Amino acid sequence: MRMSIQTAVRTTRGGVRLALLTAAWAGFALPLAWSQASQPTSTVGTESVGRQTSSAASTARQSSPPSATQDEKQRLTVNPVTGQTSASASDYVALTGEERWKLYFKQTYWSVGAYLGPFVAALVLDQATGHPKEWGGGFRGYGRRVLSRWVAGNVVQNGFQHPAAALLKEDVRYITSNQHGFKRRAGHSVLYSFLTYNSPGQPTLNVSNIAGYYVASAASTLWLPGRRNAALYTLSDGSQAIGLSVPVNMLQEFWPEVRRTLFRRL
Repeated sequence: MRMSIQTAVRTTRGGVRLALLTAAWAGFALPLAWSQASQPTSTVGTESVGRQTSSAASTARQSSPPSATQDEKQRLTVNPVTGQTSASASDYVALTGEERWKLYFKQTYWSVGAYLGPFVAALVLDQATGHPKEWGGGFRGYGRRVLSRWVAGNVVQNGFQHPAAALLKEDVRYITSNQHGFKRRAGHSVLYSFLTYNSPGQPTLNVSNIAGYYVASAASTLWLPGRRNAALYTLSDGSQAIGLSVPVNMLQEFWPEVRRTLFRRL
């Protein structure tokens, strides 16, 4: 019993320390990216007129306000099941610095999806396999696993991903397909588990998201009980989390159909 209490205390302390560190990182990097996004694009006097025109057009396209049908509320809506936010490939508009701030807080702390995701991840990846065994089973063990997944998967991962994505000009939202047909859209959801859009709306490797999974897994070794190879666990657990993101993205892709079906039956 005493060891169980000590383990719980270590878990809580480790989670609190990481929460403070990642909040500090997000508080530094996100305002930096916001200030960079707000600065006007300067031109060099020796550049040609054609290059200046192209640069001005690109800047205007990126900073143009969203259309009336794509207001801020719609652009920042967090799915209550997946904890994700979508952006359409057909009428893509990049996030502003202020929207990145708001989406960071919504996806990390202030939405139903921010807390439902860790419950599912803890159930599928941890509780079903009894990992770590030192936490035992039942509701007490499951509660510890949920807390661990929330701190690692939300606080740490989002605290790393959102600022990194802002600095790399990557979108943190899931990009929905503009194609038709189940197979094409399903293939798109698999592909965009690893890709995203950059600010001009071009596909790019989702470095911040992929790295965020491994950063979160590495961070969790600071409070998980028992002895383990930190590098091997980071590789294994991070890869499992990426694998779980594939069906999550598929659900996000087909969420409009799923929602209509649910509401029709209810």
